[in-house]
Amino acid sequence: MKQIIISLGLLLLLITYSCSGTGVVSPVSLTWSNDGYNAQTESYDNTFTIKNISGKTIGKSWAIYFSQLPRTIKSIHSEGINIEVVNANFFKISPTSSFEELEAGDSIIVKYSVSNNVPNISQQPEGCYWILDSSSKNSVPVTIDLQILSLSNKDMTVEAVDRLFRFNESINPQSVLLQSVDILPSVKQIDIKKGKIAIPNEISLLYSNELINEAKVLQDKLHTLYGIGVSEVAPLSVRLTLVDNPTANNEEWYSVDIDTEQIMIKGITSHGIFNGVQTLLALMKGDRQPNELGCITITDYPDLLHRGFMLDISRNFTNVSDLKSLIDVLASYKINILHLHFCDDEGWRLEIPGLEELTEVGSKRGHTADESASLYPGYDGYFDPNGKTSGNGYYTRKEFIDLLKYAEARHVRILPELESPGHARAAVVSMKARYKKYIAKDEVKAKEYLLSEDEDASFYVSAQSYTDNVMNVSLPSTYRFMEKVISEIGKMYEEAGVKLPSIHIGGDEVPAGAWIGSPSCKTFMKEKGLNTAHELGEYFFRQITTYMRNNGLQFNGWQEVALHNSMATDKQLSATANSIFCWNTVPEWGDDEIPYKLANKGYPVVLCNVNNFYMDLAYNSHYQEPGHSWAGYVDESKSFSMLPFSLYRSSRINIAGTKMNLDSLEMDKEQLRADRISLIKGVQAQLFTETIRSFDRVQYYVFPKIWGLVERGWNAHPVWEKMHGRDEEKAFNEDLSHFYALISDKELPYLSRQGINFRLANPGLKIENGYLYANTSVRGATIRYTIDGTQPSETSSEWTSPVKIDATMVKACVFYLNKKSLTTTLTH
Repeated sequence: MKQIIISLGLLLLLITYSCSGTGVVSPVSLTWSNDGYNAQTESYDNTFTIKNISGKTIGKSWAIYFSQLPRTIKSIHSEGINIEVVNANFFKISPTSSFEELEAGDSIIVKYSVSNNVPNISQQPEGCYWILDSSSKNSVPVTIDLQILSLSNKDMTVEAVDRLFRFNESINPQSVLLQSVDILPSVKQIDIKKGKIAIPNEISLLYSNELINEAKVLQDKLHTLYGIGVSEVAPLSVRLTLVDNPTANNEEWYSVDIDTEQIMIKGITSHGIFNGVQTLLALMKGDRQPNELGCITITDYPDLLHRGFMLDISRNFTNVSDLKSLIDVLASYKINILHLHFCDDEGWRLEIPGLEELTEVGSKRGHTADESASLYPGYDGYFDPNGKTSGNGYYTRKEFIDLLKYAEARHVRILPELESPGHARAAVVSMKARYKKYIAKDEVKAKEYLLSEDEDASFYVSAQSYTDNVMNVSLPSTYRFMEKVISEIGKMYEEAGVKLPSIHIGGDEVPAGAWIGSPSCKTFMKEKGLNTAHELGEYFFRQITTYMRNNGLQFNGWQEVALHNSMATDKQLSATANSIFCWNTVPEWGDDEIPYKLANKGYPVVLCNVNNFYMDLAYNSHYQEPGHSWAGYVDESKSFSMLPFSLYRSSRINIAGTKMNLDSLEMDKEQLRADRISLIKGVQAQLFTETIRSFDRVQYYVFPKIWGLVERGWNAHPVWEKMHGRDEEKAFNEDLSHFYALISDKELPYLSRQGINFRLANPGLKIENGYLYANTSVRGATIRYTIDGTQPSETSSEWTSPVKIDATMVKACVFYLNKKSLTTTLTH
């Protein structure tokens, strides 16, 4: 009998997936291990072990499917089994002709090599299921419980643990003295007056008809957050007033004046009043009971008018209710743009009347032989296209209109993104399904919105490993499709009574090789005098943006839209662009000059720095920390350190975790011209969702990571921006320490009271001269540790000062607000 041999030291982690809807039990168990790097083959060795647990012999007609972030299968070292890529991140294990039957109780060990490492849990296989007759369309998928074997019990390297300890040591938020007026984002000017005012259980609220919405928001939040009601005869009044102020810095300017008799919030627009409302609510955060405020006058405004957050609902879906709750929290921090990434390769999430296939097919992922009724499984691997999973779902037209109104009431503008011409696989497949549905009875209707060409022999591999995700931009039907979707989106905004100034048209990561094998593209290029695929792409963007301009719309796009264009294209696009979203700012890659170069050419720019603002990058290198690592790691200190107008000094740490020389990063690079400063429109965080399976995880990725952007979007010029050397480092660390104290004392408790999930940082550890040292970036938290190899719990020893230990392994966790961090393990 073939048996799996598990070496001593392997840690068994059981990951259990949902049972099959049919109640049928899988006839096999499945175990996977990451066997490490193979220097000889320059690849990473992995092993699947398939065990027959059915009590019956298993023949040759079966398949096991699983999902995993993209990787190339370089070689298979076991006879009788094949592993192949079905579609990008969706894989199939199946027997070959030489496979022998698998007797009951027997196991087959499948060793194979791949191109990519598995640096954390997000890169492991998942969503495994079994199909008995892989050749039949009627086969019933059955969930397989997958066991993951890890290489060791160390989740972080010794070097990573040391870096974490030194970072916590450098900021030391424990010694920071916070003031009651310290809020996030911090305000521009505070005049402190004599006296204090206790907020009673009821207040009166005075406002004009133009401010009914802002008054309602204040009334609701006073009640839900602080239990304060509104009454006409209350002893304290809060007055909301629109004023003229010719010296106001911008439309979001406001003031808050608190004295012993009333609270006055002034603004030149309703948005300014809303900002003042949020500041008043933020001043009330903390443990003061009853709520007591000092008498002060605040004058405030943002430095940047675009303070955005992008949520990808295509890869994994977020429902309307959860999105509304997220909008509420983001608005409380004065985030004013929600960039909704509603379509991509893995899903289409918005109902478009007249293009029903986009949601009938493109909003579902499940087991399929031909994608006629759903897309292939992806990322999560769930096989039921009708299941309530993050792989399925969309917003109806009615839901989206309601969402627009909800966001508008909180002064959050929803910016829809229509990904094109790349990242379009869900749309391409959906329109193929539409073609098949109508071709037999109505050829014109079948081809009306088709995005692909059967004869296209182009070969390409996209950044996410797709080979069929680009619209064919030579087809008239592609332009009809784009115009149809843009038009229908416009109608939804119009019906909602919400202004639509622009639509984001994507434009990123069109892979090399697209279009060059298309007969239609070749003919089209010859007719139009186009010589390269890039020129063909330029043509597409010129046509789409012209249509948008003629319909009163500006466009947004990722940086690729504005790169390497002709002067004529640049002239047209820069004149019609609302903003270009620049993400590639990693110094090691050599393209961190792109944002300033584009601004200097006349493009309005939003800074979306991957190494500062990508929420889907893991917080750190801990194996259990979910997220990507392709551009390093991002936590709240990385977002806090971003400098919109001193861009090159935003990368304090490189991808490898090494401290950078900020002065050298600026050398010989294009600087932002003084007359182009106004073209830096704002900052934006991005949350792509390949590694997300639930809204709980969305919250974990966002908080506290986004709070650095909250501060920098409002206050773009911190005191340390123009400093150098040790003076700069000292000032930065002091500011960062204050930031960590603030989020520990006020913001994390604020989230906790509302039941919002957040990430609690794991502790730093050091052993020196036989003594254990521990620290944390979370002020007020408790550190508990063990020395016997067990996981720390709330009853484990508490670390309060250096303690003598005699152990080769220490495990420690942070405990705060009924949450527990990941475990830091240190061996010596």
